[in-house]
Amino acid sequence: MDTQLVENELSFATARRVSLEVSNLSVLASKDVPIVRDISMKINSGSIMAIIGGSGSGKTTLLNVLASKMSKSLRQTGSFSFIPESVDKEHIRDDITTAYLTQQDILSARLTCRETLQYASALKLRESKAERRKLVEELIAELGLRDCADTLVGDSRHPGLSGGEKRRLSIGVQMISNPSLLFLDEPTTGLDAYSAYLVVKTLRKLSHKGGRTFIMSIHQPRSDIIFLLDQVCILSRGFNVYCDDVNNMVPYFRELGFEAPPHANPADYFIDICSVDSRSPQLMQQTQNRLDELIKNWKAHQRLPEACPALQNAKVKPTMPSVSFLNQVRVLTERSIKLNMRDPTTMVALLFEPVVIGVITGWIFFKPDATSLKGVRTITSALYSAAALQGYLFLLFEIYRLCEQDIKIYDRERAEGCVTPWSFIMARRLANFVFEDLAIPFLFSIVTFFMYGLSVNAKSFFVYFSVVLLVHQCSASFALLSVAISRDFSQASLVGNLNYTLQSMACGFFVNAKTMPVYVRWTKYITYLWYSFGALISNQFTDFACEAEGQQSCAGNMVLETLGYPRFWRTTPVIIVFCWSVAFYICAITILYWKTVDVSLAKRVKTKKNAQGGIKKVETGTETNRLETDMEANTLEAAAACREAITIKIRGVSLKVHKRRLPSIKSKRGGSRDCISILNDINAVFKPNAINAIMGPSGSGKSTLLNLLSGKLKSTFLEFFETEGNIHFNDNQVSQHVFKNMCSFVPQDDDHLLAQLTVKETLSFAAELRLHHISPAARNLRVDELISELGLNHCEDTLVGNELIKGISGGEKRRVSMGIHLLTDPPILLLDEPTSGLDSFTSFKVLEVLANISQKPGKTVILTIHQPRAEMFKQLGNILLLAKGGRVAYNGCPFDMVAYFGHLGFECPPFTNVADYFLDIISVNTQNDINEAKSRERVSSLLSSWDQQMKEVSEFSIDSNDSLKYNGFIHQEHTRHKASFRVAYQVCVRRQFKTITRNMESLGARLAQIPGVGIILALFFAPVKHNYASVSNRLGLVQQSTALYFTGMLTNLACYPGERNYFYQEFDDGVYGVTPFFLGYMTIELPMAALASSLYAVFTVLVCGLNRSASNFFVTMYCSVIISTCGEALGIITNTLFTTPGFVVNVVSILLTIGCVMSGLLSLQMSRVLRGFNYMSPVNYTAMIMINYAFPGDLRLTCSDGGRNADGSCLFSTGTQVLESYGLEHNTSTYLGITICVWFVYRLIAYLTLRAKLEWIKW
Repeated sequence: MDTQLVENELSFATARRVSLEVSNLSVLASKDVPIVRDISMKINSGSIMAIIGGSGSGKTTLLNVLASKMSKSLRQTGSFSFIPESVDKEHIRDDITTAYLTQQDILSARLTCRETLQYASALKLRESKAERRKLVEELIAELGLRDCADTLVGDSRHPGLSGGEKRRLSIGVQMISNPSLLFLDEPTTGLDAYSAYLVVKTLRKLSHKGGRTFIMSIHQPRSDIIFLLDQVCILSRGFNVYCDDVNNMVPYFRELGFEAPPHANPADYFIDICSVDSRSPQLMQQTQNRLDELIKNWKAHQRLPEACPALQNAKVKPTMPSVSFLNQVRVLTERSIKLNMRDPTTMVALLFEPVVIGVITGWIFFKPDATSLKGVRTITSALYSAAALQGYLFLLFEIYRLCEQDIKIYDRERAEGCVTPWSFIMARRLANFVFEDLAIPFLFSIVTFFMYGLSVNAKSFFVYFSVVLLVHQCSASFALLSVAISRDFSQASLVGNLNYTLQSMACGFFVNAKTMPVYVRWTKYITYLWYSFGALISNQFTDFACEAEGQQSCAGNMVLETLGYPRFWRTTPVIIVFCWSVAFYICAITILYWKTVDVSLAKRVKTKKNAQGGIKKVETGTETNRLETDMEANTLEAAAACREAITIKIRGVSLKVHKRRLPSIKSKRGGSRDCISILNDINAVFKPNAINAIMGPSGSGKSTLLNLLSGKLKSTFLEFFETEGNIHFNDNQVSQHVFKNMCSFVPQDDDHLLAQLTVKETLSFAAELRLHHISPAARNLRVDELISELGLNHCEDTLVGNELIKGISGGEKRRVSMGIHLLTDPPILLLDEPTSGLDSFTSFKVLEVLANISQKPGKTVILTIHQPRAEMFKQLGNILLLAKGGRVAYNGCPFDMVAYFGHLGFECPPFTNVADYFLDIISVNTQNDINEAKSRERVSSLLSSWDQQMKEVSEFSIDSNDSLKYNGFIHQEHTRHKASFRVAYQVCVRRQFKTITRNMESLGARLAQIPGVGIILALFFAPVKHNYASVSNRLGLVQQSTALYFTGMLTNLACYPGERNYFYQEFDDGVYGVTPFFLGYMTIELPMAALASSLYAVFTVLVCGLNRSASNFFVTMYCSVIISTCGEALGIITNTLFTTPGFVVNVVSILLTIGCVMSGLLSLQMSRVLRGFNYMSPVNYTAMIMINYAFPGDLRLTCSDGGRNADGSCLFSTGTQVLESYGLEHNTSTYLGITICVWFVYRLIAYLTLRAKLEWIKW
């Protein structure tokens, strides 16, 4: 191997040198619980320092505090300061810039690697475009991203860069700003050993040559990485165990009696001796005593930094790199346009939606007879739909789009100081002006204006279009305001939904503005829909059907008088609506400026523990129960001992992915395909009773091979997989279905874990489902043993957490995911990067657990691994080494591996991790053309040597006759069986109940939105009177109940996706089926919907006075449950059919809007075809039921406020007359029965859709 590599030169400007001094720094959580304790250190300028330690040692917390990113829930004592060095101000910049690399990669999925860095440089650097472009290309080469420079970043729905490539790209985004101080939280997580080494080497180069200071936290530093550092800080449980020069580390611990083994990574060894092993009370006590002694020795040894008086006055506050406001707007606008163009599904949906809604509403309100009472009511309803409907749909979509991706990118860039709220909003509106802000209102206006049969003239259309356009802007601005208030979709949608309910109430359509209660009548002046609706009404009805201008008795002017709007009221309301949209933007900007995103710490759930070390005992009650548990465990062990060992052989496995390209304007052909080879003719053996490790650099196909074997790869319309090859168990060929049924697969990410469950609860629920055939006492014992084995005792009662709730660490989540699959003791265990994100001590202990598991009878363990430490490498029993492109470089025993490569001339140097060395020699260095050519030649030679080796051996030759046989009985005992319906249903109900009751956002979405609508209705309608105006008010009150359709959908979007993702994972593992999950979800959903609906009925029936009777109360409650849960059923259907959240919101919103508009109370002259479609809508039935109960036969109406016939008699004197006049009289008993039938149909469709996706069609 060539040890001398050609170094790249980076075009960074010289940064100002700065050192960091820390004095007695402690960080305390709530109730003064210490996280970091009494840390003192000095970090010199031009140096690189690593904070290392086990999971939960306080590395990330200390890094956050030093980077001035401490959570608001934490408290700090002590101090730290940045000290600039004396420099020549003519050549060095005066400002001190900092950057911070978060542990989570937050990147735009639809940008390429090169584009991401180009936009980052444009937002952070003031150099010329040519200089920025040169620097980007240099960084791409330096970080080893040349092969994927033009690959989209991608996400879970659209695969792109690998996890390691995303990590290197995130590092590049921070390095591009040329900071004086760069803080990096786990920069090497997810990188293979060679990539991690190159990244740290690049940091060292920038540090020593440019005088920059780098401070990083790191889990598993390989030995050659450690000695690239200048200083090391070892933390354990928040205490400082060592913090000094890296060259002094080995001698210091040698003096304390801890001599690092010669062939071990000293960093791994020292982390081990500083960690507390919680697998048993004895080990915990022993290692805690050792740690206490190490802390005591360091306090006596450390040299506190001495403050230099000359430099104390030179303390400065670091700044963030940024460009001018106009440049920010230009760059963000260009990027937003590109992102929009690369999301054609959402763009088509956005442009298609106003046309669809416009055509359907135009058909519903198609040119009514304006001379009749029904016609006037229909035109008024059509104008309300124009003012409110399209705006509400866009509000929901914009909230979801912001919460899903856009606001996350903004928050990261805002934290980096390169974007302001003003530039973010200005660029967003400029980028969306043509295809959204202008196109959507225009398309909706041009369709509906003529279909509604409105006054056809240019002035009327211009006013109509202006109102629709400004309402669209109000929706966009209020969506941003909602997200500024809360980043959580359930809370943001609650704000938006309640606001829009307030808007519709005060606009004067549902409740007459002249008859509103005096305490809410003023609200019409602060709701933009009152102005927009008034402008449209005045635009249409001013002097409408009048013989002379200004005639008061004509139909049009009477409508204006009844609704309380003046004639020719157009210009003023349009200007006021525009002002409201600007006001919402100003409020949103103000909140975005002052409210920063915070990450809260997860709470611990109180449980009973015994006195010894917090280790729980399983109380079985009696000695007999203990004996039964032991006997049952022995029986399980005996059954496992009888298992047949399975040797897995794969022959000729290849994988190609075909990507369909949609037809384009530039292409003459209709469409084309791209074919990418990921795995290339892999022949390998995986042996039982040993750890089989698949190793290789990023992009070598390690994870893909595991996904292929386990049946996790799923083709789509635009991307499908072509596979070749066979799988053999003990020389018997088996199908992929058999393999999948016998293995457990632990995925690389832990996003599917439920954030609101504790570690113990997560494993306990998994045990109930997977170990349903053994007694509860034995299950509890198994869970406790597994928690101890995985070292999770200290956090077993801590919530798992997510990106908004800081729970257990990433390493602890990894172990929880492993524990779920280890419960069942499967014969074949597949693990994708089980040590990724873990510190070296925890990784070693996890490998120890897996080594013990692999020694059990009939056990075959296969895993992928990036950076195995030396001790881990010794525990591996078999290695499959892959090169980039999915080709085999070696397969066999690790000890034979040393001899094999030594024979080829690649002798592993002394004091070098063997695994790191072999990964280095099969990796391609793409930093520059010279290094790339040399490394590609070396890798090609190694691959050819292995191919030649395989031709000379007959290990893979299998008797053709035996390969056709498959003895199903041999492996039948290993087959998993799903949990019974009763067990799975009970677990689903209890688990979902815990998650929703602990998640206040989701609980609020379920219990607060429906009563919230009822409270707003009560404020505007109570008390409902018995006069002529009350007729329209009662119609409006019942029509507003259709808003619960949307409420059910919003609730589903807040609660269902997380439960669905967790269920998909368990379904793939064959734990249980669709039925218990679906019924369990309904069991939690329906009682909460019933409770919320009962509160809604209290406000609408009892408070408003809408026929105060027991029958009306229960009917209203019944109808409210039906409407909201049918909306949720539609949410389940669309969330199952589609994976793009923005597309889901648009589709569901369109369906719900159509149902609400066709309820039968807005358009009273619908065609027969539409009335036929209405029979499939639950809203039609519930609206007819509730309106008949709102106008009972014994209702007596007066007409002193209007509504008289020519002879002076009342137009309506009884409720029955109202129903007959409007054609709304129906048999409520029949409709009550039909309604529940429609509800069952909706639920059945949702259930069948879920089953079709997972069991039948499997798309």
